[in-house]
Amino acid sequence: MLWEGDLSAAGYSTPAVYSVDGEQFVVIAAGGGRTGGVSAAGYHAFTLES
Repeated sequence: MLWEGDLSAAGYSTPAVYSVDGEQFVVIAAGGGRTGGVSAAGYHAFTLES
């Protein structure tokens, strides 16, 4: 497993992976609302452990 965490709404999107100065991150958009659940608008970034 690369990452696990709570989002402000459902993440019906494809996560992206990137690095900055050798530190790796996973980012995912959370919008929800598509299936009648919580609706929000935001991006969540998580660092990956080395």
